[in-house]
Amino acid sequence: MPEGTYMIFLDCTEYCQQTGKNLDEVLKAGWNVGVGWQDGRKFKGSCHIRMNLAVPFSRIQEACDRLEKYVFVK
Repeated sequence: MPEGTYMIFLDCTEYCQQTGKNLDEVLKAGWNVGVGWQDGRKFKGSCHIRMNLAVPFSRIQEACDRLEKYVFVK
């Protein structure tokens, strides 16, 4: 059983239910602010997003800051 990975699988179900947004809107919003991520439906996640973390920590922090400020807002 793997104990580590460089991918994160974000479950956006609760966020989408609370805001009325669908996964396509969330995905597009991320790309619009420069955060590259993948549709998790291709990986059996009905409302999930997959992100690659194999980058310097500063890039991950920058992406998370953008997502918090511009995408995951209510």
